[in-house]
Amino acid sequence: MKGLLIEDDQIKASEIIDFLERNFSYSEIELIHRKSYQSGIEKIFEEVFDFILLDMSIPTYDQDQGNFSGKPRNFGGRDILKEMKRYKKVSNVLVITQYNEFDGGSISIKDLDEELRIKYNDLYKGYVYYKSGQTEWEINLLRFINTIYI
Repeated sequence: MKGLLIEDDQIKASEIIDFLERNFSYSEIELIHRKSYQSGIEKIFEEVFDFILLDMSIPTYDQDQGNFSGKPRNFGGRDILKEMKRYKKVSNVLVITQYNEFDGGSISIKDLDEELRIKYNDLYKGYVYYKSGQTEWEINLLRFINTIYI
């Protein structure tokens, strides 16, 4: 099974990757990591993925060695789902976020979840609330992987 992680926070990405490596062998899951909207969308257009783990707030471009990474995208994950639908790119997408609210508190994760389920119901499979040091996100991520792995 092949997965794509689109996440710019290195600590969060490392914890997700470490968790998957502890629970699945490389022969079970091959995971590719990208750090921005642009590098993530390019990879989606290059390859087919069984699942995508997607951060909602990501920079437009990869930030390398302190260089400017372009405009922050508060809804970069939603923008990726929009492009996937537009170009008929199929995958199981799970949002992994550490925020309860977006856009300065104007939209809650529950409201965003409802919006994404309506607009992208063939792609979007829900969200996991990530909090370092807690295991609930791990349980929910494992549940998601197991639903598509079996």
